[in-house]
Amino acid sequence: MLRSSPFVNLLSSPASFLILKLKPVSGSHSAATLASDTQNTSNRTTFGRRRAPVSIDLGVQEPGAKKGSRRLTFTEAVMYSLKPKVVDFDTVWVQLRPAIIDILNLKPMSNVHWHHKFSDVYDICVSIPTPLSERLYGEVKACIMQHVKEKRQQINEVDPDRLIQEYNKMWEVFHEGAIFIHRLFGYLNKQFVKQKRCTDLDNFAQYAAFLQIPDVKEIGCLALEIWKEELVKGILPQLVQFLLVSIDSDRKGNFPQEANVVSSVINSFVKMEETDFDVVPETGTKPKARESITAFYVESIEKPLLLDTETYYSTLAQRMLSELSCSQYMEQVIVLLEQEELRAKKYLHESSVSKIISLCQRVMIKAHKDKLHSVCHALITNEENKDLRNMYRLLKPIQAGLSVMVKEFEEYVKKKGLEAVSGLTGENVPQQFVENVLKVYNKFNDMKTVVFMEDGEFSSGLDKALQGVVNSKEFGQTVPKASERLARYTDSLLKKSTKGLSESDLETKLGNAIVIFRYIEDKDIFQKFYSKMLANRLIASTSVSMDAEEVMINKLKQACGYEFTSKLSRMFTDIGLSQELSSTFDKHIAEIKSSRPGTKFVPTQALVLQAGSWPLNAPQLSTNTNQQTAQDVADFHLPYVLLPVIQEFETFYTGKHNGRKLTWLYNMSQGDVRLTYLDKQYVAQMYVYQMAAVLCFERRDAISVKDIGEEIGVSGDYLLKTLRTILDVSILTCDDQALTTDSIVRLNMSMTARRMKFRLQAPQVNKVVEKEQESVANTFQVTQDRKYYMECAIVRIMKTRKVLKHNALVTEIMDQTKGRFTPDVPFIKKSIEDLIEKMYIQRTDQNDEYQYLA
Repeated sequence: MLRSSPFVNLLSSPASFLILKLKPVSGSHSAATLASDTQNTSNRTTFGRRRAPVSIDLGVQEPGAKKGSRRLTFTEAVMYSLKPKVVDFDTVWVQLRPAIIDILNLKPMSNVHWHHKFSDVYDICVSIPTPLSERLYGEVKACIMQHVKEKRQQINEVDPDRLIQEYNKMWEVFHEGAIFIHRLFGYLNKQFVKQKRCTDLDNFAQYAAFLQIPDVKEIGCLALEIWKEELVKGILPQLVQFLLVSIDSDRKGNFPQEANVVSSVINSFVKMEETDFDVVPETGTKPKARESITAFYVESIEKPLLLDTETYYSTLAQRMLSELSCSQYMEQVIVLLEQEELRAKKYLHESSVSKIISLCQRVMIKAHKDKLHSVCHALITNEENKDLRNMYRLLKPIQAGLSVMVKEFEEYVKKKGLEAVSGLTGENVPQQFVENVLKVYNKFNDMKTVVFMEDGEFSSGLDKALQGVVNSKEFGQTVPKASERLARYTDSLLKKSTKGLSESDLETKLGNAIVIFRYIEDKDIFQKFYSKMLANRLIASTSVSMDAEEVMINKLKQACGYEFTSKLSRMFTDIGLSQELSSTFDKHIAEIKSSRPGTKFVPTQALVLQAGSWPLNAPQLSTNTNQQTAQDVADFHLPYVLLPVIQEFETFYTGKHNGRKLTWLYNMSQGDVRLTYLDKQYVAQMYVYQMAAVLCFERRDAISVKDIGEEIGVSGDYLLKTLRTILDVSILTCDDQALTTDSIVRLNMSMTARRMKFRLQAPQVNKVVEKEQESVANTFQVTQDRKYYMECAIVRIMKTRKVLKHNALVTEIMDQTKGRFTPDVPFIKKSIEDLIEKMYIQRTDQNDEYQYLA
């Protein structure tokens, strides 16, 4: 024992040493003061056999004291020896036992007396020839046992009406005293108890799970265990009954006068099983347990309380349902739950709060959720937000409690949305569609935020409902019109004709358009419409601003990724490069004019557009959608005034970019023609085909439609549509109401216009507004784009996975393609078969399994 003592290890030899410790002369102190004064003393080597303290008058007055006032007197600490010695246990124990009883009763004790008792404990533990730790432990246990039995006798004589108050007083004194006794016997706890409990486990660590830990506890734990076994269990039924009655009275509004006593007694059932103690806290605060085991508390208090709570609230719920409406019932349940939570926190251990609340929710909500669900439809239909919020608060903690509410909410939103977008008529149908959908979205999004507290289930329900609204198909239609309408709405916002919108207002409206865009399933169709309208704005320079166009593209990029907007970004790049190219070409023309005095170069600005990025087709090139138009303009003759500059530009461009092929889009090329034959010199902005037809009247005033067609190289229906656009602005006149190839067209010599500069409309080529969506959706180009995108997605997946089952592959394909369109299963299967034929993937020997071929 001597060698294992931490005190002895501080010295190089068992010699004595001197510590001078100056303290004011101490009178009587309470045990609490002694414990706080010696928190760290248990680790100091100042204990052993000693001489009587000597008072030393240092002749020092207190600062600020008057003359003649008392002087400060200090106690001289004397030399203590840590050397083990022979101890007469009976003699020492006779003096130590009364001190233990005094400490348990929190009687005053001098500081010196406390240190002497601590020294006695140390001397007994390290005594020679044999340490007496085990005997000391047994005597302390018997002493505490006797003390508790006396307390039990006292509590049994107490008036039953005062039982709880008297028990609480005894408990608080005993618990405080047990902590101080634990400190006093700190050396016994460390050297005897812990070694007794851990020696066997350390020697046989591999069998630790099968070894029984010796029934030896630290002194503090031992005292609490004796209190529980010898006193508490004898009066447990009376205590529990009184506590249950007190809590029940609190529920009924009869608040106990000594609520803190009820709380203290209940929590004493937890503190009885403390296994470790903190350093004694400051005066006026309660000691805390580092680790509390609540088994005794649960069996003694919590289980009976839960049974009593279940009975009380089950009966109360049945009565409220029979007397109150559903709305009043929900409000009352919320109040009861809040009160019960506060009550549980007030009286019970923290581990019981969640159990009490869960029990109340089960008996008052879950048991009657069918009744709540039965009124859910009416509440949502009538938009009773207050009741809906109460219902949400009640059903949220219940497993699957919100499923009915979410379903009703989703169906109601979809119903309102379909009512808002059906039967739209007029010229501004796209704007009506967008604004009506946004009204529904904003209304129910606010409802989701305020009533349902941004709950994820309701967010998902709102998204599903609006997705069904946006992608709904009108009667007789096979493809939703949302893509076209949204594209036309954004086109109207981004055109120069938009008036009265500031930059912030415009950005807000574009953000609203993106809200609807996220719900569109066929985003690739929207992309076709949007890119075509963007091309028209860029070519005709009718965009409200390039910044606004970039804002919209950035929003689309955030919603669908870079790949979705890569071509749109390339269109902006082409416009910028074309402007630089035009400036260079103008300088080139200025340089060559002197060498070609007889050649007239019309001022021109050419836009060079990358064919793969722009959704444009030259009418002279035959495609699936413009075969007839290609035949009509196949032999078009460019106006002679444009030939020199066109030929020079081609030479200039091919000289800079060898190997590139230019294809002129005459159907989108425009020019200004000045009408000099009238009193006022009007300027008409027209397309090249219209310009060629008007230039036929330079040498004559009347000519047949057939002759015009032969002269400009245009025939058929396209020729008639081109001339009709010129007749609409009164530059030409015709006597025939129905224009044919035999009609005679005359130059209008008396034409007038409200503006000096005006624009001719482009010839309409199979452009019916209501049917454009249908035609685009079924075009070969959209189908091909989807096919290529699908195949790329399959190859990416298989390259990563190497081997994959059919169902897993279909699921991943759906996830990757949902950002652009929603494919059906037959389309996916056909794409897989095509890739198998192209030897990108192959089937394995397993059923429905594919393997990637490198």
